[in-house]
This record gives sequence, structure tokens and C-alpha cells, in this order.
Amino acid sequence: MPQAPTPEEWLAADPDPVTRAELQQLINAGDQAGIDDRFGDRLRFGTAGIRGPMGAGPNRINRVVARQFAAALAEWLGGSGGVVIAHDARQNSDTFAADIAEILAGAGCWPVTLPPNSPTPVLAFAVTRLTCAAGVMVTASHNPVGDNGFKLYLADGAQVIPPHDQAIEAAMAAQPLPPRDLPDRGPDPEWPQNATVEIPYIAAILANVPRLYSFHPLAYTPLQGVGLHYVNFALTQLDNGEPFVVEDEADPDPLFRNVVSPNPENHDTLAKVIRRAEQIDTPLAIANDPDADRMAAVVWAYENEWRVLTGDEIGALLCDWILGLGVESGGDERVVASSIVSGRLVGRIAEARGATHVETLTGFKWIARAADNLKPRPGHLPWRFVFGYEEALGFACNDAVRDKDGISAAVHFTMMCRWLAYEDGRTPIERLAELMDEFGLHRTDQVSVELGRRPGSEIMDAVRSDLPNQFGGVAVTETTDFIDGASGLYPADVLRFDLADGSRVSLRPSGTEPQIKSYIEVVGDIAFPDPLLTLSEAVRELILGL
Repeated sequence: MPQAPTPEEWLAADPDPVTRAELQQLINAGDQAGIDDRFGDRLRFGTAGIRGPMGAGPNRINRVVARQFAAALAEWLGGSGGVVIAHDARQNSDTFAADIAEILAGAGCWPVTLPPNSPTPVLAFAVTRLTCAAGVMVTASHNPVGDNGFKLYLADGAQVIPPHDQAIEAAMAAQPLPPRDLPDRGPDPEWPQNATVEIPYIAAILANVPRLYSFHPLAYTPLQGVGLHYVNFALTQLDNGEPFVVEDEADPDPLFRNVVSPNPENHDTLAKVIRRAEQIDTPLAIANDPDADRMAAVVWAYENEWRVLTGDEIGALLCDWILGLGVESGGDERVVASSIVSGRLVGRIAEARGATHVETLTGFKWIARAADNLKPRPGHLPWRFVFGYEEALGFACNDAVRDKDGISAAVHFTMMCRWLAYEDGRTPIERLAELMDEFGLHRTDQVSVELGRRPGSEIMDAVRSDLPNQFGGVAVTETTDFIDGASGLYPADVLRFDLADGSRVSLRPSGTEPQIKSYIEVVGDIAFPDPLLTLSEAVRELILGL
């Protein structure tokens, strides 16, 4: 393995004048702390690839890292095979995508590029549609404006999983620095190959959506990302008309100048789309994140106020809706999946509706494959994935896209609201209340605790060294540690505590940010003081006290 590059060696290899100037300034100023921050480590594979702040050095996202990533991928692929590449509208996404395509082509692979500003679920769909060996999406999803990254998909159209990610990360660390000026390969009729999968993608995500005769207006925002065109296209195919868009959030903007945050989990981010809904007098507002793989929904509630639905609430509503569709009805081959930190209501709905529920690790690299490893059953139809979700606003509404898909979720949620309003005279809140009456009141919350510079693994080790026996005065009755592969799952740094009153607390480090994330679920009637708030505060005190 080559030695770690010096700042001077990196400077010579960097083709980007912006990051070269950044690094040169640090060298000239003798800023050793700034240099160590960029060269003391390198970015690691996280949830489905690598992402982080843009800047100079191996511990940032930049053109040198993009080229090393592409060279490692080409090596892992054996220097052959098609790789479909797409990018969102973030800063430098187009440049990183072009560098990746150039390196792959030079290494013998066949790069296929999608149109500029493509959503992540369209890239995931394209991998299998175009029969490629891999797919690369240049995006940082809902991360802050200064971040970017590369998501990697395998030939089955789902996100990369171990041990493949570990092998590619190791190959990436071993890559020599590429030359600043890549060799001119001359005209090559074989690449770049451009492709579009827009029409087959829309047809695939609408395959299990019923055609209804009524119209349901909705307010919508892509949060200055890339989802608007596809949401418009899908809804007009269903004769629902285009949504009423937040005008200053409609067009892609790499700086996200008109949004509070590119993350739809931030309730303040949804203020404009709620105002847009009020302007058109509609009870539904939907937001996608900038790469359109997540979806948030806000609905008009009983109390004459807006209600931002949690990911678990949306998951329960969509699961119930999809399992109730005529095209999906019947058959015990249907598979519903959710993550180990998501609420338990979806599993109970699935069981009651005759579907098989599979619990997976967090991340759609596991959720999308939930039906893949189930044993075949003699005399039964093959297992069929019909719905999967995780509480962080990720939803898969059929198996056409083996990843979370905020566009498909937006369409299904709109059609569900359309059916409830015009066929049954109900609201999503009323349907949710009916599900709670049927299966018990399930309430969830997430608490994210910032760690500063402390690694999340250090905090998790500290919790393991002195496991709590109670939270908020309620005794822990069972502790599950997934670090050693509990429940037959791949080892993961997750702790789960089941409490005496039926509540549940789960802890894990964030895969993309310096945080410990806690997932809290309370089952049963509302009490005072509210056990959800009590548990949230108990978790925060535990983590901050370590």
C-alpha cells in the first residue's frame, strides 16, 4: 500500500483550482491543525458510499477523491462492465460525475450517464433497467450545503453492502494519486453513452397505483432539488394535475438559498410548503429532499392545525394502503420490511393483513433486500417485496426501485389521501386513529445528540461498559446488542432496550454525522407526565453524561 500522500503531493495531483488554493493557503500559513484535519485520516464508507464536506485532502470530498473512488470501483469490477452514473444539482456534482466517468472508461469499464440533475431513485432503477454492473450517484442527499458524496449501487440495483464496500474502500486507500491532467484517450465512439430511463421509471412506479376518478390538490416542494419534474410527470399520468409548488423552492439551487435546510426532517424547512397549502386551501403538503429519495408529509388535523407526520406514521399509513390495494391483495408471499429502529406498528399491520414482516438493519441496503434471503417454500409463490420503510422518511412502495423513493412515496400518499377524501370521506389523521384503535396507540420520537469531535463508537462503547437498567424510572427488561449479529443480522453498532411498560429505546451512531441517534417508542394510552418526553430526556442525559 502506498504511503499517505503529503500535502505537496496532493497539491500536484489536484485539478481543481479552488481546492488547490485552499490547500496552498494552509501550507503557506503553516496551519498544521488545518492540514491535519484534512490529511490525518481519509473519508470512510458509510451508509452506502462516502460523503462529507467538500475541500482539499483525503478527508474531504474533492476531485482527487472522486478519481480514486472511480479507480477503486473499476479495480473491483475487474476493469469491465457497465456503470450507470448520475448526479444531483449540488455544487460540483456534475464535475465529480464527469471525473468518475472518465476514470472508469480509461480503466476499461463502460460508463453510462443519465441526464443532469437526476433523482437518486431514478439512478437506482437505471442500474437494473440498463443491466449494468454498478451504479454511482453523486449526491449528499439532505446533508448541509457544503457536503457532497458518492453512493454506490450493485448490479441488483440496491446499495452496496459488506463485504463489497470494505473491499472497495481498501482498494481506494491503496490507490496512487492520479495525475492532475488525465491522458487524452482521443475520440472514443464507445463512450460517453447517454441514456434516459424517465418513461420506464414512471411506468414502473405507477404499476401498483390505482387510477381514481377524483382530483386531490396538493402543495409541494422539492427543496430546490431535483424532484419536481418527476413528481409532475407522475401525477399528470394519474390525471391528478401538477402540484402547487413553492415557487422560490422549485428550481434546483446548489446553494439552497431559499430553504431553511435541505433536510425535510427539519420542521422549520416545511413552513413554506404549509403556507402554499393554505394559499390553495388544500389539506395536504408534501416535500422531497434535494435528491428526491425521501418524502415528508404534512396534513390538516382535527384541531384545526397542521400536523407534520412522523416517518413511522407515514410508514403505517402507506403500509396499510398498499396492502389494501386490489392489485396487491391476497397471497401470503407479500413481504413488508422495516428497520430495527423503526416503530412496531407496521409489523403488526402486515401480520394482520396476511403479509410477512421482516425486520432489518437501518438503511435501504438491507430493507430493499428483505425478501431476497427468505427461504423458498414448496407449493408457494416466490416471495414478493411490496413495501419497506425506515422512520427517517424513507419509503419503498414496490420492488421496481430497490431503494427509498420519495417520488413514488409522494404519488402513493397523494392517491391514498385522494381515496380517503373522496371515496370514504376521511382524512389521513382519521385513518391513523383507526389503525391505533385496531393495534394500540404507538408513538415514536427521535433524539439526536451532537458529539462534537467524539466518535460515535466511543459513546456506544461507554454505554456498553455500564448498561442502563432503567430509563425515566422504567426498568429495562431486555437488552439486545446488534454488534455481534443479533437476530441473524449483519453486525451493527446498535443497542436496543425493551422496557417493562412496553416502551422501547434504541441507540446507534449516525452513519453520516457526528451524532448518537436515539429512537423511542411508547405503546399505550397517553399518560402524564408524557412517557415519550420522559424517555427522550432520559436518553439525552445518558449520552451527555458519558
